[in-house]
Amino acid sequence: MTHAFRLLCVALALATPAVAQDSTPTIHQFATRTLTVSDGRQMEITNGFVRVPEQRGGTSSDTRQIELAAIRLRWTGAVATSHANMLLAGGPGDSGTRLLSGLPPPQAAALLDLMGGDVIAFDQRGTGRSQPSLALPDAVPLPLDAPGSPAAWLPPIDRAARLAADRFAASGVRLASYTTVESADDVEAVRRAFGYARLNLWGRSYGSHLALAMVRRHPGSVARLVLVSPEGPDHTLKLPAQTDTVIARIAARAGTPDLPATMRAVLDRLRRAAVTLSVADPAGGATHEVTIGAFDLQLLTAQALGDPRLLATLPIAYREMATGRFERIGPAVLMMRTRFRLGSAMKYMMDLSSYASPARLARIRVQADSALLGNAMNFPLMDLREAWPNADLGEDYRGTVRSDVPTLILAGDLDARTPAENAREIAASLARAHVVVVENAAHEFDLFGSPALRPILQDFLANRPVRVKQVELPPIPFQR
Repeated sequence: MTHAFRLLCVALALATPAVAQDSTPTIHQFATRTLTVSDGRQMEITNGFVRVPEQRGGTSSDTRQIELAAIRLRWTGAVATSHANMLLAGGPGDSGTRLLSGLPPPQAAALLDLMGGDVIAFDQRGTGRSQPSLALPDAVPLPLDAPGSPAAWLPPIDRAARLAADRFAASGVRLASYTTVESADDVEAVRRAFGYARLNLWGRSYGSHLALAMVRRHPGSVARLVLVSPEGPDHTLKLPAQTDTVIARIAARAGTPDLPATMRAVLDRLRRAAVTLSVADPAGGATHEVTIGAFDLQLLTAQALGDPRLLATLPIAYREMATGRFERIGPAVLMMRTRFRLGSAMKYMMDLSSYASPARLARIRVQADSALLGNAMNFPLMDLREAWPNADLGEDYRGTVRSDVPTLILAGDLDARTPAENAREIAASLARAHVVVVENAAHEFDLFGSPALRPILQDFLANRPVRVKQVELPPIPFQR
């Protein structure tokens, strides 16, 4: 099949919401256990697998099936409902079943009470307990004796990716079938296997990207959308200028308005002269000499911006480095170099098939030249396109999603990965969307346990108007 014909097939599939159904999917190898909570009520936890085609719409010889691990939580004896709530994990590559299986009984009960009906989740193709697994747990060691840089690191990472792609191909896995379009059809198959008429979709980060693909391909199956830390169809690659905006906001919130200037000064210093430290392995073992450069710090900062625990240390870490003290970051740099992992082929296939429009790519390249973190937020994904099979979903896929499904969008104002600008762009084409900006929230924040957010979720699920446009969480406890 030629590349041009592949693109034509993808375009036709995206243009036609009424896609071909799998033969009636069912749950097999299922097992149900009962759990009693403190108030005496009992809930049922059902685990099983849903079998789906690895590649839909292929030739008659494309008969390979894959298994999706699925889980359902419901009150014992509850009246059967036509709707359910489905949690879509992010990453891409996180386990959906762990979102429910790992909940302590009080939290599981609170979740069922909040949602007012059954809750289901599944491990997306290639992840968790689904088969085949596309996990890549082996480390790709990066050199310690030179400053970190894309030029030094991309060759070993690229080689590891190509070897992994070859191994999966040799085992019969069609990596080009691991795209968000196929995964959206998997969501539909899981819905049908459980027998629900419609779903309330809850998607965080990449899970929101998948939820939007689902509402475009199977609009009749979606009752409501809750998009948290949202990522639209053309938001996979991050805009460096938006990261700078959030860093300035973090600086103000931390009471250190000079943080961006301090960061730039530290990075300029490392560009002029790298720093070499003796660092003991945090997990025990030998001490290593590690040479640290500006890109090491840019990449570590990009990772820290998503986690409020790490974010709390950012201002003090840069203040220390501005005075020549780099000891705080030494162990993190050592771990990043010695334990770098690709993690999952599924992650790369999903993100690279979504990728970015030419206009967004052009903006990224221009902005990266002057941004504080350069293009570290997109490393190494943006440079690994040639290492994996081509499964690009095309410009139609990256276009605007239009829908009149009731939608609640929650975006953290300190989120540098999926900033509030994403939420506004997505909402502009959703006729019944409402955006709530969550103050003091980074990319990760407690959704279901927050007293500030719970009333908003309850109103939305009960079809009551959500009138607030901003809500405040407790401030991040920045170290001083």
